[in-house]
Amino acid sequence: MKVSFKIDYQTIWGQVLYVSGSTFEFGEWDPSRALQMKNFVPGEWEVNCKFPSGKKLEYKYLIKDAAGNFIWEGGKNRVLETSKVDFEEIRCRDFWRVRRESDTALFSSAFTKVLLRRTDSGEVNDNLHFKNTLRIQIYVPKVSPDCKIGILGDQPALGNWMEEYTLLMDDARFPLWSIDIDADKLKFPLQFKYVVYNTAKKQIFIWEQGSNRLIRDYVCKEPKSIKIHTDESFRFPVKHWKGAGVAVPVFSLRTDKSGGIGEFPDIKKLVDWAKLTGLKLIQLLPLNETVATHTWIDTYPYKSISTIALHPVYLNINKIGVLDDENLMIGFAQALAGFNALETVHYEDVHRIKSKFFKLIFDQQQELFLVDPPFLKFFDENKEWLVPYAAFCYLRDKNKTANFREWSEFQVYNEKEIRQLCADNKETYPDIAVHYFIQYHAYKQLFEAAEYARQNGIVLKGDIPIGISPDSVEAWTHPELFNLDQQAGAPPDEFADLGQNWGFPTYNWEKMVADNFSWWNKRLKQMSLYFDATRIDHILGFFRIWEIPVDQVQGIMGHFRPALPFSRDEIIDSGIIFNEERFTKPYIRDYFLRELFGEETEEVKINYLTEYEPGKYNLKPGFTTQRKVWDYFESAKKGTELTGKEIRIRDGLCSLIAEVIFIRDPYRSTLFHPRVAFHNTNSYLNLKADLRYALDELYIEFFYHRHEDFWREQAMRLLPTIMNATDMLICGEDLGMVPDCVTDVMRDLGILSLQIQRMPKDPRVEFAHPADAPYLSVCSTSTHDMSTLRGWWEEDRLHSERFFRLVMGQKGEFPFFMEPWIARDILNMHLYSPAMWAIFPIQDLLAMDGRLRWDNTEGERINVPAIAQHYWRYRMHLRLEDLINEKKLNNELRSMISASSRGSDS
Repeated sequence: MKVSFKIDYQTIWGQVLYVSGSTFEFGEWDPSRALQMKNFVPGEWEVNCKFPSGKKLEYKYLIKDAAGNFIWEGGKNRVLETSKVDFEEIRCRDFWRVRRESDTALFSSAFTKVLLRRTDSGEVNDNLHFKNTLRIQIYVPKVSPDCKIGILGDQPALGNWMEEYTLLMDDARFPLWSIDIDADKLKFPLQFKYVVYNTAKKQIFIWEQGSNRLIRDYVCKEPKSIKIHTDESFRFPVKHWKGAGVAVPVFSLRTDKSGGIGEFPDIKKLVDWAKLTGLKLIQLLPLNETVATHTWIDTYPYKSISTIALHPVYLNINKIGVLDDENLMIGFAQALAGFNALETVHYEDVHRIKSKFFKLIFDQQQELFLVDPPFLKFFDENKEWLVPYAAFCYLRDKNKTANFREWSEFQVYNEKEIRQLCADNKETYPDIAVHYFIQYHAYKQLFEAAEYARQNGIVLKGDIPIGISPDSVEAWTHPELFNLDQQAGAPPDEFADLGQNWGFPTYNWEKMVADNFSWWNKRLKQMSLYFDATRIDHILGFFRIWEIPVDQVQGIMGHFRPALPFSRDEIIDSGIIFNEERFTKPYIRDYFLRELFGEETEEVKINYLTEYEPGKYNLKPGFTTQRKVWDYFESAKKGTELTGKEIRIRDGLCSLIAEVIFIRDPYRSTLFHPRVAFHNTNSYLNLKADLRYALDELYIEFFYHRHEDFWREQAMRLLPTIMNATDMLICGEDLGMVPDCVTDVMRDLGILSLQIQRMPKDPRVEFAHPADAPYLSVCSTSTHDMSTLRGWWEEDRLHSERFFRLVMGQKGEFPFFMEPWIARDILNMHLYSPAMWAIFPIQDLLAMDGRLRWDNTEGERINVPAIAQHYWRYRMHLRLEDLINEKKLNNELRSMISASSRGSDS
């Protein structure tokens, strides 16, 4: 079969166009084996080749520049399907895909499968009805359900520009629209335009803008041929799609049927409320399994023991089955109902009760369950992760720790040994298979909720934690993918003066790149079963991560990775006399010890310090790292809480350890990182003014200029491959110390940024304004790591009053509490912003109704990042059934969303 490809592209000197694709004939995506195109006419490139019938080809165009670099066109892969028709000749007429940032979002499954999904699309039909066929097609995702794309042109076969003869296109490959026309009835050249046609009203809703489109000729010469003319975008009048959403953790949901905590089926009620109010998106926190200690510490949703397994605590027991013992079943129901009535989540109790139920119901159903065809299908599709996960859970419980390094056996993962452990003829098999049972039901319940959301036009947005627990299935089975001797965290910010230490191992990106991101691809594809949008937690980690050595505790002892630390010569060349010992070892002097330790100063000198010169000290060997200090006090308390005195000494010793100006690079000992925020150290303050000035210049260069191009290259090496794993809409959490390159990379890749009014990206202003948000962004009043709107208002009255005067333009008396009208005005600011999405925590939405909002403002806060072990237990004080019946609030919210033109389909 003859196949030809033709594309318009105006090259500059030295550039040559190629086409590459998925088959051997097209180089299997290897640019060095791509088909080189010829430039017969200025601005037009063409290549002809033979291609076997019955094969599917995915392909793309690329440019080779004078330096030998390849540049791929933007967008998803193009597809040529030849399996259903015996063509003799195919000519593909394409146009170079310019990377348009908004396209990435609009072509995501959030739009194509949820918000703008086609419910009546037929099956793909490639059977030719004509001897010679012209196929015209175009990519248009932004079409409301009651409309179709059509064409009108300058001759009878194209409707003669008459509305009543509009040719409607087929949406079976949505968002690709196509129509086949008998080429023998056409006169070339021909002119046409695309239209949006309202099928209910039988009239054209929108004519595309710009000049007429032109097809100059047909060209095909074989008896049975097809020319495929593909346009890339409909020329809409400038109007962006915008939507509104709600953010709430699943554990915070409350319904009549909840079992002491929000559950997967409760999401359906939230979908009902979202649909009622005009909200188009529900944003959730991570839902993965976190059980490591069987205590409330496991409530931290960002420290999962599996990036794929779902947390069992979110299962509704009644949807799994009923125990044969009626009294036992009643007892479980009553116990969970009691916890469901409490103000907050009692995680340990609820988890313990449900775990007992899972074991009993599995014992009862085991024999039939393990041969049930739907389960066997689930097992076959998921066994790659499910078997190691179940073995991990069994060994965790058997050894009473998730720290696999402390297990009596199987500390090192061996696939063959684990298969033997999990064999169905082993006595321990039921203790392993119960985890298959739990995960199967978790999948069923969450997938059912996800499908319900899709059918109702509501996008579910998930959350991808930046890290994993060091005591996790992944760390056990794939230790080579992680730097287990390092910890991820964040430098100091307004959330935490000492930075944050999340306790996650950092990624070994080189290993991940080497296997083409296999681990990430599997993780994201599993997420896409449930979610059509996702938030990448701390997207800055794909540019660089803040890495803290495992022997330190506080975030201020970290450094960026990858990074370009200074050599000794570079530091000296910047005008600094580099005294390595003075700058890299803790600076401890008598004159500031009392400020740290108060009346315990002498005790500290005796027990923890060694005086090597009058007034100068070193730490004793047992206290030279923050981890040693913490472990010492943890072991000393023997299960009891530390006293105030012990905490002061522990934290003071950690402060002494941080009294350094440079941190030695852990991978290259001759290189040095400036310690973040070293300006607050006594070590810095005791230096002469000229040396402090030189250090300031070096600090600014390192943290704000030195890495821009380096980190851009890192992100562009990682993010595109990961984004292409699924069609989910990708949003990034890009708060904190953000390099300039982050904004450009996210915009170029079509990743939505996060805009928070009280955390402006511009350091020169105190408050951002939602009106300045870019289109490709999520505009929000707060996040789970912040106080709610009302909590923020009460935290710092001077700060809030400046907002009241400067941003809201109010001149009257400043209210002590945030009145409902203030919350409403702030929500409206966000709704009217240019951002694609305005997403609000449910607490902030309820704040605009004085009757409904909770009196316990502080209790609405979900997380306090400065507290390393925070209890995540916030629960809505309203049942969703009651919220659905609150007509005043719901009508007001729907009116606000409608007035701001959010959620309209075109």
